[in-house]
Parts: sequence; C-alpha cells; structure tokens
Amino acid sequence: MRAPSGLALVALLLLGGCLAEPTLPTGGAGPTVAIDVVARGETNTSFLSAWAATPSRAWFGGQGGVVLGWDGQRYQAETVGVTETIAGLWGADVDHLLAVGDGGSVLRRENGAWSVDTTIAGVQLLGLWGLDRTRYWIVGTGGYIARHTATGWQQMAAPTSTELWSIWGRTDESLVAVGNNGTIVECCINGAWQQVATPTSQPLFGVAGDGAGRMVAVGASGTILLRDGTGVWRQVASPTPVTLFRVQAIGNADFTIVGDGGRILRGNGEQWSLASVSGPGENLRAVATAGGRQFAAGWFGEVLDDRDGWQLQHTGAVLFGVHVAADGRGLAVGLGGLAYAREAGAWQRITLPTATSLYGVDGPNASQLLVVGDSGTILRRDGATWQRESSPFGGLLRSVWWGPGGRAMIVGAQGTALASDGAGWRSTTTGTSGFLRHVWGREWVDLWAVGDSGTVLRWNGSQWHRLETPVRSLLRGVWGRTSRDVWVAGEEGVVLHWNGSRWAQLPAPTPGALRAIRGDDADIWVVGEAGGAWRWDGQRWSAFSVGIPGLLIGIGGGDGRPLVAVGELAVIAEGRR
Repeated sequence: MRAPSGLALVALLLLGGCLAEPTLPTGGAGPTVAIDVVARGETNTSFLSAWAATPSRAWFGGQGGVVLGWDGQRYQAETVGVTETIAGLWGADVDHLLAVGDGGSVLRRENGAWSVDTTIAGVQLLGLWGLDRTRYWIVGTGGYIARHTATGWQQMAAPTSTELWSIWGRTDESLVAVGNNGTIVECCINGAWQQVATPTSQPLFGVAGDGAGRMVAVGASGTILLRDGTGVWRQVASPTPVTLFRVQAIGNADFTIVGDGGRILRGNGEQWSLASVSGPGENLRAVATAGGRQFAAGWFGEVLDDRDGWQLQHTGAVLFGVHVAADGRGLAVGLGGLAYAREAGAWQRITLPTATSLYGVDGPNASQLLVVGDSGTILRRDGATWQRESSPFGGLLRSVWWGPGGRAMIVGAQGTALASDGAGWRSTTTGTSGFLRHVWGREWVDLWAVGDSGTVLRWNGSQWHRLETPVRSLLRGVWGRTSRDVWVAGEEGVVLHWNGSRWAQLPAPTPGALRAIRGDDADIWVVGEAGGAWRWDGQRWSAFSVGIPGLLIGIGGGDGRPLVAVGELAVIAEGRR
C-alpha cells in the first residue's frame, strides 16, 4: 500500500522520543467530505464450481455459501441459505440449477430462488453431475455416491472409501467418478460401480467426456489421463507441472482444463497446449461452457471468459497501492499483477507484464511510473511501454518513491532499501532487518521509510539514519507537507506527527490497524479495517466508510489531486469535496 512520508533533521534524532502538540493543517480549497466507491468486485470468495446455461447466464459457487450469478450484464451474489463451501454446480436448464456443499447440503434453484433439497449427514459433497431435471448424481468423502431419479434419492454402493472429487456421465449406464490416490470408478459394469485400473497414484480432481468416446481426468502435478476407444485409462504428456482441477468438453475431441497459477490448457485429449490468459494468474478451480462461450473461475472471486481470448471479467482480489498524477490519471496495483488505470476520470482494468503480486507504485507523472512487488519485481513505465528491471534483492518489495531528477528508492522485506539514479539499482544499508513497508519524500536528500516495531528511517541522500519514535507498533504509512510537518500511521490506530523537532501522538481514530496515510493542505486521511477511513481536520477525527467489510489498504492523491483509496474486493474509492 502507498502513503507518502515526511522529513526530519539528522541533528535532531535524539529528540525523537519527545512529544509535542500536532501542527494544525493550514488553508485549502475545501475538505474532502466523502469517499465514494467507484469500482469494486461483488465478492472475494474463492470459487470452486461453475456452470453455464447460455453464453449470458452462468453461476459460480465458492466458500461461505457464496453463489455469484451472471446475467449477461452484471454479476450479483445470490442467497442460498447455507454457509458451507459450494463445491459443485450443475443445471438441467436456466430455470433448474443444483449445487452441493461440503456440509452435505444439496441445494436447488427454481424460479430464481435457492432452497435446501436434502442434507447428507456426515458427508462432504464434492461433485455433481446430471442428465436432466430428475436424473443426477453426487459424490463426496468416504467414497459416497448417490443418485436422484423420479422417485427420489438413493445411495449407491461404491467400491472405494476414498474421497471422490468429480463425476461425469453420458448416460445412466456410462458414468465415471475420480478421486484421491488416482482412484477411478465406472458405472455401470454389470449394473454396479467398479474400480478400474489407473496409471497414477496422484489425486484426481476433475473428469469430463466429449460424449463421443473420449474422457479426460486431471489432477495433481499436472496429471492428465485419457480414456478413448481402447477403454483403458492412460497418462498423456502435460505442458505444465502445476495441479489441474477441472476439465470441460467443448465439443468432440476438444477440451479445456484449468488449474493453479491461472493455467488454462486446450487440447484434444492426447495433445495439450497452454492458452494465453490475461489476468492476475490466481489459481483456477472451475470451468464451464455454453453456446461456444467458456468461463473459468478461482481464487479471490476471479472469473474469466474467452469471448476475446481469456480475459478477466470479475475479481474481488486485493489492490495494495495506488498513484494519482497531477493530471488526474492514476494506476492501482494488486494481487497477481492486477491493475486498473484511471483515464478521463474512469477506472479500467489493464494488463501489466507480470502475474506477480504488486504492492507499490509511484512516479513523477502518469507516463513515468515504477511498480514493485513480490520476488524482487520492478516494472518501469517510460511513455507507452512497460519494462522489467533487474533487482539486487529477490524478496518482497513493498513501496517505491520516484522523485525529481530520475532518482528513486524502493523499500521492502528484510530491511531492504534499493536506490537508483536512473541507471540500475543498488542496495543501501538501513541498519535494520525489519520489514520496511513504506517510503516517501519531497526530495532525494530527505526521504522517510517506516516499518515494523515503530521503525522510522530518514535518508539524507547518501545514508539512512534512525529516528526514534514513542511507539513500538508496526508502522505502515508516512506522508508529509514539509520537513517540519510529517505524519505516520500504523497498527493499533497509531498516528504520529513530527513538527521538525518532536513527535506528537494523536488520539487513535480506531483501535484497529491503519494501513495508509495521505493528506493535502487541509486534512490528513488514514484508512484501515472494515472499509473505514478517518479524516483529521486539525482538531478531531471524522469517520467515513466505503461500505465494504474488508480492508482499505492503500491511499493516493492529495496535494490538489483526487484522493483515492484501494483495498480488498478490488475496491477503488474516490474522495469527493
């Protein structure tokens, strides 16, 4: 997350523990009086199941009993009446949908409303498949298999006691289910389920057929199995070693597989290739198809479709950092390379050249930006193009400052601080091994960094010095107007102010964590838990909320620019004067 910082004189370091009254903000063109959500996801639940009735009607099920519906125009959460994980979805048509949960519930959606059809005690239901409105099957833990017919539910004898994760069938007499330890069971050989030979001991999580004789099963470590005209399951080469979770047939000898790291595979059963995917690269757990349109879903509410290549359509992933330039253009970055750009007053998702989580962004204008993130990731925009830069540190980089003259500073884990004059990055000595979480400054010879255990460091252009503080809380954000007007925020509602010689600790606006701080010539803003934001007007705190249950994590703008906060649920909220 981002929050600017301030300055302090090295000669006054020993005065850092003293307290003084905070300086009141001065002047201004009127305060920001509200923070309104301009973009957000509907949910950040992790999806495990999906089903599509038509190209414009689809559903996605996940943790906490969340079912997200798509009507061709918007995504909307539906109330299902349970809080268990929705592990399977299937429908006979758009008006008749079924779901199973890991608490044993079988749910039915008719006339637009969900209800509990039945509950299987002591079983976690993991998979679901059907043929029409009366014939469908469920599988789960302990080798559980049951079928529904016109006369109701009936448990079926199973030849295994292991977990069964997925089931598919072409007819009542041609069914297959897969599970742990490479287990494959088929029905109905001599009128019953029987276990068949398998070429793997890897867990199998998904199975599907094309209705024309080919069936594919997928599982851990990139496992892909094929059953074709020979009637025997055999392992085929996989283009990826990651765990694969679900497979769906699009047509004859035409399958799609989804798995970890946002992987999507396309193949004929025998030969497979990786599809190009534009998105954060979150783990995918479900795939569905209807009318030539495919959907994939996974962690953090991620939904993709393939109308124009695989593109992200919905996410509830976290945005960590945001930058707003003087002309109002902005960039917000987050989990798995998620990014949104602000152009002409509107936010639109864009694609950056990484699937790595990104945490900080800064730059002198909207066309010159630095973005930092996991695994030593440094991206630089200079004009219209983005390029990766080499980092001497391969860990998490949390925050970046880019000031006049092309000089820049990055801070992150293990006390890391990387400096640049525009020609590569070099490590600097910070004197701490703690996590440095934010950096800010008005000029190169006066930068501030904050981090764990009340750490505040100041850079004089050549070296870092520690500035003692009256707290030991984790500090997450720093910002200032001048070297004598610097503000710091962190855990336990801590807000500190530096007047050039002493610290003052303000009354806490909340007992919870504050994740970022920013201001202008009139006010100071902090953001944190439960979608909360607080404004300090020099006398008192005023509380605001953007109406989401999650964290606000980053804040940008101010100094005459639009104030923007970002956080969980991919929320973007803008200040309004």
